[in-house]
Amino acid sequence: MKRNTLSASLYVILVVVAISSKFWPYPFASEIIISLTVAFLALEISFSPPLQRNVGAGIFAIGALCAWAGGDLIGGVMDGLERAQVFIVMFFAVSWLREPAVTSPSLRKLRDAVIAQPAGRRYPILWLSAHFLGSVLNLAAMSLLSGMVGDQTDRRLRKRMSLALMMGFTTASTWGPFYISVTVVLTAIPGVKWIEIAPLGFCLSMVLLAVGWAYDRLFLREKNTVASRHELVSLTLQTAARVVFLLLLLIFLVMGTHEMFALSIPIALGVIAPPFAVIWAAVQVSKGSAWSDGARPLIKRIFINLPGLRNEAIAFVAASVLGVGVSKVLPPEVISAQLLSLGISQDFVVVGIIFGMTLAGAAGLHPVILAILVGEVMPPEVIGIAPQVLAIAMLGVWGTSTMVSPFSATTLFMGRIVNVPSHVIAWRWNVPLVFLSALMVASYVVTIRHLFYS
Repeated sequence: MKRNTLSASLYVILVVVAISSKFWPYPFASEIIISLTVAFLALEISFSPPLQRNVGAGIFAIGALCAWAGGDLIGGVMDGLERAQVFIVMFFAVSWLREPAVTSPSLRKLRDAVIAQPAGRRYPILWLSAHFLGSVLNLAAMSLLSGMVGDQTDRRLRKRMSLALMMGFTTASTWGPFYISVTVVLTAIPGVKWIEIAPLGFCLSMVLLAVGWAYDRLFLREKNTVASRHELVSLTLQTAARVVFLLLLLIFLVMGTHEMFALSIPIALGVIAPPFAVIWAAVQVSKGSAWSDGARPLIKRIFINLPGLRNEAIAFVAASVLGVGVSKVLPPEVISAQLLSLGISQDFVVVGIIFGMTLAGAAGLHPVILAILVGEVMPPEVIGIAPQVLAIAMLGVWGTSTMVSPFSATTLFMGRIVNVPSHVIAWRWNVPLVFLSALMVASYVVTIRHLFYS
C-alpha cells in the first residue's frame, strides 16, 4: 500500500472512531485514537515544510518536557494527543465543503456580482460577503472571492481589496460556529456555550468592519479611485435565496445534531459535512448525468487530499500537548496566587491576553498555542473574570492575529493570489490595521465586562 493511501486510510479510521465513540462509547477508544494520530503523524511529518515541522516538534518537546517536570510525562502527552482529536475531525469536515462550494452555480453567480461592484461599494460588500460565506464555508469563501483581488492591476487597489477580503474572512472567527477558533476556545473553556458568545462576537465583528472601512477611507483610498473593469452583474432574488437556503440548511443540520445528540460542534460537523457535500456535488451534475458523476470524484479527491492536512494536525497536536504539559508544571492555583500577590487587575490581564496573542501572531505563532495555554493555566476562575469575557477576548483577535503571521494559511493564500511575499502582506500591509483592531477589541471586551459581567 502506498504511503499516501495508508495515511489517508488512517485519517479516515481516526475520524470514524472519534465520531462513533461519541455515540457508542466503547473500551480503548481513546487509546485507538491516540495510536492512529501517532501513526498518521509518523508517516506525514517528514513531508511537512521544514519550518512548520521544526516549530511543531519544538512545541511538542516543550510540552512533553513540562509534563515530565510536572511528574506525568506519559499522562500529559497522551492527554494532549487525545484532546487534539476534535481538531482533526474539524479539519476533515471542513475539507468536504470546499470543492462543492467553489463549483456551486449559485455561489459563483454571487461571486460575479460581488466582483463587479463599483468603487465606493467594493470594500463593504467584499468584506460582508467574505464574512458571512466564511462563517459557514470557511476557506472556500476566500477561494470564491479571490478573483476580485487577483484581477486588479492597480497596486494600491490590490492592497485595499486584499485587506478587505482578509478582514472579512478572519473577523468571522469571532462568532462563526464552523471556525476552528470557536472549537479551540470552547474546548479550552469548557463552561462556555456557543450561543452565549455568538451575539457578543457578532457585534464585535461589526465594530471591526467599521474600523476596517474607516481605515481604508482615511489612509488607503485615493480621491480618484480606479473604476471596476467588470460589467455590473445583478444578483437576482432567486440566486440570493438559493445561497441563503443552502447556508441556513447546513447551519440547521449541524446545530440540530449538536443539540439533539449533545455533541460538540466539530463532531456534529463531522457527521453532517460529508453527506451534505456529496449531495451538494451530486445535484451540480449536468442534466442527464448520473448523480455519481458528481459524488464519486469528490469522494476520491477528498480521500487523496487527506494527507495534506498534516500541517494542521502537527500544529494542533503540538499545541494541545504544550497546553497540557505547561498545566502540569504551572498549576492554575499557582498563577492565581501570583496574580493576587502582584495586585494585577482583571482588565490588565484581559488586555495582556489580547495584545499577547496579536504579538505572538506577528512572531509567527499560531493563536491556538496561546489559546490552549491560557485555557489550561489561566482559566476564568483563576483570573477572576466571566468565562464569556475570556472567550470573547481570545476570539476577538484570533483571526486578525493570523493576518500578521507570514506563516498562516490566510496570508500564504493571499500571497499566492496577489503574487506578493506573505511576510510583506503580514508585516507591512496588515500590521497597522491589525493593531488598531486589537485596540478596539480590548476596549470592547473591557466595556462588556464592566457592563454585563462585573
